[in-house]
Amino acid sequence: MTITTTDHRYATRAEGEQLLTVHRDEDVPVRAVLLYYHGGGWQGGSRLVENVATRLVPLTAAGVVIVSADYRLIGQAVWPAQLEDAGDALEWAAAAYPGVPLLVSGASAGGHLAGLVGLGAWERLTGRPHTREAVGVITYATVADPLQWDAERLHEPLPLPGTFAHWSYSRHGQWPPGGLGRKLLDGADTRVSPSVYNHVGAKDVPFLIIHGDSDTCVSYKESVQLLDTLSRRGATAYLLEIAGADHEDPKFDEPFVRGSIAAFIDQILGSAQGARHEEAAVV
Repeated sequence: MTITTTDHRYATRAEGEQLLTVHRDEDVPVRAVLLYYHGGGWQGGSRLVENVATRLVPLTAAGVVIVSADYRLIGQAVWPAQLEDAGDALEWAAAAYPGVPLLVSGASAGGHLAGLVGLGAWERLTGRPHTREAVGVITYATVADPLQWDAERLHEPLPLPGTFAHWSYSRHGQWPPGGLGRKLLDGADTRVSPSVYNHVGAKDVPFLIIHGDSDTCVSYKESVQLLDTLSRRGATAYLLEIAGADHEDPKFDEPFVRGSIAAFIDQILGSAQGARHEEAAVV
């Protein structure tokens, strides 16, 4: 196993260069590219977050190239800059790996971006189609609607010590937390809806939704609602509930979860290959 890690610029903005990091096993043929957006409430985090190494890099052994992208944060740029960056990172991946199936993934706020990009929100924002659309979406503890997330958190009790929410509370000293969804959308152009729910049905893209049932930051109910919304619109969607897992929990890095992701990717790649064979047969 020879894993290489390289940094690349995918866009240049007034705020500076937007970078991504590529992890690849050079000894294995490339089968797919998984583009990952980090979490952090749209106001923190980076492409270099540690859980990329534990959560995703092991998938490189199966021929999956992992691309972890930065995007402009609250305080740097106003929405929909984050969506613009997320979609442009997918465009970079399409150009860098021609003909290779692309998937988008993200955790928490990054899962919000992955869902939007997978369902075509960037295309509606820019008025042009992706060079190649994402063939699958994988989310961890995702925020599906920023303002709904704010509203839910207003009614939560003071978090217990040892929880993710208490760690966040200890850092910021405020409860309920400041409305990150409101901060994201303050002064924003929302002609393209920032709610993932409002884009469901626009693209027939399968989802794998991963969430802990003990999440103290983003309610597990959000992922259940996302699953229900996708299912009602006829989409292929799976919900992997991790018992006892909190937000950004180490349980997300366990082999069973990675195995579920690998199986999801294999299923998508198998379906795509079958469709190509059918097209060839018709021709």
